[in-house]
Amino acid sequence: MLTRPLARRHLFIVVSFFVLFAAHCASAGAKKLPATVVAEGTDFAFTRNDRLTCSMAPAGSLCVEPAGANVAFADAAAVSNADYSRCVADGQCVPNAYYKNRAQAALAAASLPALGLPFEAAMQYCAWAGKRMPTSAELSSAAGLSGFSASGYGEWTNDWQVANEAQCTVQDGKTVKNICEPKNPMGACSGVFGCYKALKQKLVFDAATRTTSAQTIDTKSNTAFRCVSENLPPTTRPPWMIAAPPAPLGDPAPPSAAELALLHNIGETDVLNKPICKAKYTSPAHCKDPVTYFTPNESQNYMFAPYIRNLGGGYAGVAADANYSYIALAKSRFVWLFDFDVNINALHRIIRALVLESENVQQFLGRFKKSRLKESLEILAKHYADRSDLDFIQQVYRNNYEALGKHYAKSAAADKKQGDFGWLRHAEHYRYIRLLYQQNRIAIVPGDMLKDKSMRAIGRSARALGVPIRVYYPSNAEEFWDYSTNNSNYKKNILSLPFDEASITFRSVHEYPWHPAHRKGFKGFWHYVVHGAYNYQKKLLLPHYDYMDFFKMHRVVSKERADFSTIEIPAALPAGILEQGN
Repeated sequence: MLTRPLARRHLFIVVSFFVLFAAHCASAGAKKLPATVVAEGTDFAFTRNDRLTCSMAPAGSLCVEPAGANVAFADAAAVSNADYSRCVADGQCVPNAYYKNRAQAALAAASLPALGLPFEAAMQYCAWAGKRMPTSAELSSAAGLSGFSASGYGEWTNDWQVANEAQCTVQDGKTVKNICEPKNPMGACSGVFGCYKALKQKLVFDAATRTTSAQTIDTKSNTAFRCVSENLPPTTRPPWMIAAPPAPLGDPAPPSAAELALLHNIGETDVLNKPICKAKYTSPAHCKDPVTYFTPNESQNYMFAPYIRNLGGGYAGVAADANYSYIALAKSRFVWLFDFDVNINALHRIIRALVLESENVQQFLGRFKKSRLKESLEILAKHYADRSDLDFIQQVYRNNYEALGKHYAKSAAADKKQGDFGWLRHAEHYRYIRLLYQQNRIAIVPGDMLKDKSMRAIGRSARALGVPIRVYYPSNAEEFWDYSTNNSNYKKNILSLPFDEASITFRSVHEYPWHPAHRKGFKGFWHYVVHGAYNYQKKLLLPHYDYMDFFKMHRVVSKERADFSTIEIPAALPAGILEQGN
């Protein structure tokens, strides 16, 4: 696991409308790529189910199609005080302090538009509703339609106000970039909240005059808002796997020789030659943390369990043995474990050999005792005699077997809080991991997330196998660097993975600024995030989603805990999705 950076940058429900998708897939509702070249050099493609037409507009919404943009559904009416109060009661929205002033008290009636909320509060409501803030173009399009209910006030939009052309060119670290280009339907900075510190105003749309004006994001005035949806089904809570957990999966049959060739012979991989950073506990783009995280420092990972159980398909993840707990819960069918730390790659080979030689957890734990050192080294020699790095693998074992043994023994101990989480804590989970290794279904790959070989090779391998990557685990690596269009290998790597609507990615991020200030609850070192992976890809198509913190604007925080969020996970799945890759 990675740790704190030294410097930080500031689904199985089948619903009836999917029957309509089949009629429109070939011609209508085709998604448009935004005006950016991020997707070039990748295998990204919109899924066959991701086709919206105006005939699919949910009740209470209007279909908008601004020039150059995809179909979206704008709320016919502004968010009311009653609507907003439900979000407050759910713990997602801050109470509206605007009405404490006697002069505004008369505006607080339940049926009236919610006014006086700063932009961030309004934006958080839209995320809670499974939607986002509309652009000025979308509001302008909606205002021209019958059924549009004008609020009588200016309304927040997602567009930043750029006072002059000089504000478009910004210095971002050592990079100079134009936040206004390429032009795209989401406006300057792709509408990302907090994109650049000099942009402190959002555009407010006036339906009466069909014009926009600038307003500071934290203003308290008679400003209303409404939301827009670009996802069907919506991304409201509960997510699909919580509302209707997928059925348990049995064991896979042994793979064919052709499948094993596609899994393991993935072609050219990244050269792991980054220099070691001078400082510990940081991993910027240009160097590698001098510390190897053989054991995890994320203590609450069991919270991920309900979101990955029985997803099947493929698994791609970095870091050490925590991966095996996730794989066992997901019942992943094909696995790619990759890391830019050669020690972690050696660790996976150590685990593989010792698991294959250990019928149960107790036998595996015994392989890390001092009295078994010689025997374990002989096992490694047996499995890797033909590898040029055998000596290195054995040395990694010699240097770390005692610490690893203590960690694995602790991981195997009963823990009520962890439930069924833990590959060594439950005999069935260990058995499944051993089965995958016995069937040779786990590939161990040298891979750097910021280079252009390994992750794309994994994507090609999964596509050739016909397996969607259902679970992608980057640990907390994503928060260490930007992945802008000026240095977009990571964006392209993510866009190369074959995700679908049932795919998720989950990660940890530093607690600031992710823990909500207005919420009580567990506040540890990490904030834990589960993200709809396909929707993640679609945001990365936009040119200015350059930092993990930018996705905070789309999160919904757990009702029970302040350190756990979900981001844009579908509330339901198209028919047949879960059958793929199982």
